[in-house]
Amino acid sequence: LRSRTPPLLQRRITQSMARCAIPVLSLLLAAHGALAVTVASASKSGAAARAAEWRAVTEVNAAERRFWASEWSGLEADIKRLHDVAAPTPAKKEHRKSPLAGLKLNLEPKSPTDLIPALAMLKGLYEDGKSRIGKLNVKEKDLKAQFEVKKTEHERRIQAIEERIKNGTLSAEWRANETRDENRLWKYWERVRDIEHKQYHTYLKIQHGTLEKTKTMIDMYEKTISGKADKTTVAKQLRKVGGGALPDIVFLQAAQTATVRFCEQATSELHSAQKEGQQALSVEVE
Repeated sequence: LRSRTPPLLQRRITQSMARCAIPVLSLLLAAHGALAVTVASASKSGAAARAAEWRAVTEVNAAERRFWASEWSGLEADIKRLHDVAAPTPAKKEHRKSPLAGLKLNLEPKSPTDLIPALAMLKGLYEDGKSRIGKLNVKEKDLKAQFEVKKTEHERRIQAIEERIKNGTLSAEWRANETRDENRLWKYWERVRDIEHKQYHTYLKIQHGTLEKTKTMIDMYEKTISGKADKTTVAKQLRKVGGGALPDIVFLQAAQTATVRFCEQATSELHSAQKEGQQALSVEVE
């Protein structure tokens, strides 16, 4: 057929085919370029979102360090106050200021009336402790809810990555990178939450123990001041705080000794928990 077609007509057919091919090729190149732009744009968008998340987790991390440093410091001060009231004799002098400075407390009472100022302080300490627990419970509830929101967002981002694979706007290589980075970020959120939860439970354990000893001291002070202390009841209370039954007003000293022992143990546990939490929350994020 080609041999029968005049040369002029052959040239025109060839030129016409070339003119048709150029737009098709242009469309293919444009589509390829658009896909590349879409993939690059999606990648930049994902990177920006992760950068924002890393900034958020860094801010939360720093805020938690500050919060728990303040909470542990406050609880330690309360335990120190309870210790100083319960100590039968003042400990060796230290240069640091006592938490009881300015309070008119008789740390070596010789009569029931000498216990009245200390009783008032113990009641205040008890109420402060209950308030701390209430606020901490509210915070823990809020943190749990926030964590669930983060979990939902993480699952949504993973799903979005899979959808982009299906519609062809994300390559397998980018999918692996995006999934890896997203999972790394999520693991850090999980780690922060685990630390928060552990600090919360350890704090509650020490605070509840402090309240228990404070309440026992309050009850015994009130009974001693009123002169209504029953030896059988007192013996049970003393065993509750680790002491033993003693006659007359001297039984209070046994409760004080047991409370001092508790305060020393609680302070040691507090320092360990505080150090562990601060070290865990001080790890730099990527």
